[in-house]
Amino acid sequence: MKLKGSVKILNRWNNADTTLLCAGLLFLAAVGVKNLSPDSIFAEGFLFVTEAALVGGIADWFAVTALFKKPLGFPFHTAILPNRRPDFVEASVTMVQKEFFSRRTIFKKMGDLHLLPMLTEYFEKPETRQLFLTEIFTALKKFINSQDKNSPAKSVAVTIRRAIGDIDSKKLISELGERIKKSDKDREIFEALIKRVRVTAEKPDTRIKLQGILEEYAAEKTQSSGVFSVLLAGLAQALDFVNFEEAAQIMQTQLLKFLDELSTDTPLQRKTLNECRLKIAEMSENPEFKDLVERLQLDIAASMPIESAIETALIHLENQIAVADVEEILAGKAGKRTLGTVFVEMLNEEYSRLLNLLKNDGNVKAATEKFIYELAARTALHAQPLIGSVARAALGKLTDEKLNELVYDKAEQDFVWIRMNGSVVGSVVGLILFVLIQIVGGFSPGA
Repeated sequence: MKLKGSVKILNRWNNADTTLLCAGLLFLAAVGVKNLSPDSIFAEGFLFVTEAALVGGIADWFAVTALFKKPLGFPFHTAILPNRRPDFVEASVTMVQKEFFSRRTIFKKMGDLHLLPMLTEYFEKPETRQLFLTEIFTALKKFINSQDKNSPAKSVAVTIRRAIGDIDSKKLISELGERIKKSDKDREIFEALIKRVRVTAEKPDTRIKLQGILEEYAAEKTQSSGVFSVLLAGLAQALDFVNFEEAAQIMQTQLLKFLDELSTDTPLQRKTLNECRLKIAEMSENPEFKDLVERLQLDIAASMPIESAIETALIHLENQIAVADVEEILAGKAGKRTLGTVFVEMLNEEYSRLLNLLKNDGNVKAATEKFIYELAARTALHAQPLIGSVARAALGKLTDEKLNELVYDKAEQDFVWIRMNGSVVGSVVGLILFVLIQIVGGFSPGA
């Protein structure tokens, strides 16, 4: 476990401290040996080497410690890292911005990533599909729930009523007639009307009414023709020359035959039907009939409960979408098919179509790859100053102890080896110097 604080870290016992302690103990031992054997070349060499090792170890300990604090309180050019803290922070920020996030590095890394296959593979996962469709469908639900049902109902109703009122009456009559004629509906309507008339015509009441009409007509004619005509009419009835009941029965029979002929596909029916069609076509040019149709249009538009129908439809739509569950629909467990199910299926089909385009359409793939590459690279490039600001802010908040800890932790083993090398190299250099001194001394005149 790492200890916090630069003092604690630098004071933590390590192999370099052990090496320096050993060099100090060997130096003391060499001093003792030298005192016991002052003329021994071995004792002199041993003291020389251990002294060099101790000096080298102490010098490197001083150098390493001076980077982080003042060794033994020595004030000159020590505690370099805390004293040069602003320069260290700016150098680190520059290194992050210019080296790690340079334009060349960013675009090279982005080009090596092959983002489109990674993106396609991610989108193909069932959980990704469900996540995206759920988010889109949830947003659709929220949008529909947030809408005021009354306002769009009124707006749509006004539009529908205006559209009904704006229909040209002449065109409406003509098109309606043409549609009925082409679909042969006018024949069905005509035949249905004739059949209804026949039902009425064959009733006994019809014959009685016909008889009454004949009698009334005969009475009017007789009265208008004078006394002699009245006498003749009375004489004809008395002798049964004129039988109104029989005449009415004959008229009813003939009427029924006429209606039967009109109710089937006969020349009479076709002729009568053509006459009716011509009359209807002529009616489209009649100003009074046109006014009647226009008033009828406005009355129908005004009487239609369009607002309530639209509000009901929107509420029904909202309810069907609210109960839809994306996970169940994608798994085929939705049960009853609703409008919400249709929406989810449509979204799912569009999602699959998009994936198919990304995988198989060369033009779409090329355009998407270019877009993703430029977007990602330029986003990272625009983030370069932000990264520098973040690094500057993070390093600026570090205390001297935290900064020392950050640097020392990352290179602790190197610092340990520097100090150990100081003792080792010092002893080797000391041995070499001692040997050289001895060799040079052996060639001196006093040797």
